[in-house]
Amino acid sequence: MLNRFFGINTHRNLHLFGLCTLAIGTPLNKIVMSLSMMFLVLNLLLEADFSTYFERLKKNKLYLLILGFYLLHVASIVWSENMDYTLYDLRVKLPLLVIPTILAAKPLENRSQLHFVLASISISTILLTVLNYGFYNQWFGHREYEDIREMSILTSHIRFAIIVAFVIGICLYYLQKFKQYRIPLILITAWLLYYTLYSQVLSGLISVFVITCVFITHLFWKKNKIILLSIFSILALSTTLGLIWLFSPVNIDLDAYSNLETTTIEGNYYSHNLEVVSPLTEEPILIYVCRKEIERDWGKYSSMDIEGKDKKGQPLKSTVIRYLSSKKMRKDAASLSQLTKKEIQLIENGVTSIVHDGILPRFYGLKYQLLNKGNPNGHSLLQRIEYWTTGIQIIQKQPLLGVGIGDIQDAFNQQYLENNSALTEDNRRRTHNYFLTVWITFGIIGLVYFLWIHVEFIKQNIARKEILGVVFILIILVSFLIEDTIESQTGVTFYALFFALFSLPTPEKKM
Repeated sequence: MLNRFFGINTHRNLHLFGLCTLAIGTPLNKIVMSLSMMFLVLNLLLEADFSTYFERLKKNKLYLLILGFYLLHVASIVWSENMDYTLYDLRVKLPLLVIPTILAAKPLENRSQLHFVLASISISTILLTVLNYGFYNQWFGHREYEDIREMSILTSHIRFAIIVAFVIGICLYYLQKFKQYRIPLILITAWLLYYTLYSQVLSGLISVFVITCVFITHLFWKKNKIILLSIFSILALSTTLGLIWLFSPVNIDLDAYSNLETTTIEGNYYSHNLEVVSPLTEEPILIYVCRKEIERDWGKYSSMDIEGKDKKGQPLKSTVIRYLSSKKMRKDAASLSQLTKKEIQLIENGVTSIVHDGILPRFYGLKYQLLNKGNPNGHSLLQRIEYWTTGIQIIQKQPLLGVGIGDIQDAFNQQYLENNSALTEDNRRRTHNYFLTVWITFGIIGLVYFLWIHVEFIKQNIARKEILGVVFILIILVSFLIEDTIESQTGVTFYALFFALFSLPTPEKKM
């Protein structure tokens, strides 16, 4: 309709504008995402080329598959009892229906339009990384942070880490395609890699590893398979050694700790406990602990109450003890006096180890959880193990049809009660594994259908040599292993947008 008044390309340009705005809003703001989708739908309705839309929808196999997945959500109303949550979930997942329908009805006309969309999400993501980093390091603003995972100020740190990883993939793709912009692209890629390491989000790091493997394969597959095999052998060996280190127990020799000194220099008594082991020092954390001297002298170096909490909300006394232990120092007055002002500030901020920058603290944290299994609350890996175990128990009860979208949280709540779970009520969440979530929700038939969708997506993108499509879907599938990625508006919008964009080939020139 608008073409009659403003020119033949009006709806085309408005369509591209809406998609770029949606891409910009995905890492930034739910309101921008929602308004962009409404704008795109309105543009289609005003253009009103419904017969063409319908023909395109019928021919797009991946669109029909993802439509079927959303309709499976609708169908599960039949065996769901909690209608309030059912309606909520259908509303959250609405982008799965809306965005693929928009792009299947009116696909991008050429590669240049795709580049506009890719550039849009890249620019907004890059700017947000700078903003996040600046706020966290107090370049501007005075936000208080309890954990580095709060560095992502506008969206979930996990969803944002996945988007950052995808933008790294976009930069690597542009490096191959636009060699004249090599220097700025290398600098941007280096910054995003640094941000990924600094933010300590494991799903982001794994996603970057997957992207690296994809581009290495793409680069050497035809040129030199021997080099490719060598690189993957090194990566496989490194990964294997890393996993062996992570899951290997630390066996301490109890006899080596049988004759520990019992008093400090001042003559006060030490306490010794060999149960909690440090993955960094591979020694018990709670040996040579003189709480009397720590309680007495801490006030000489800090205004924070030793009986209170640090800035992360952890018991401050425990943070002091763990930090000194990471330095292999005794936990007494003499050791406190050797700490620098900077180290006192780190302890006040909740830092428990001398290794606290980059991704290494994340791995040491995971190993600490595995070495000192007990109360899972507050420990992301142990909580996930509890979620996965509980999810599998629910599957065993209803493996064929699942519990339906409305009853999944109710099923978890009931199973936690039956298990007398150690998780507190606030931590009694769902699976954090979307494959298990699909199985619990729709049964084995739904899981097989869900896997079929993604196998078909990978096959089509490999056949078209669409490396970004492959990168995108592998990032998503990896995230599904440790997160319910598309259970939030940011996650489902990101998934739906790029699933739809890569569901059809985008020609280099206008169709």
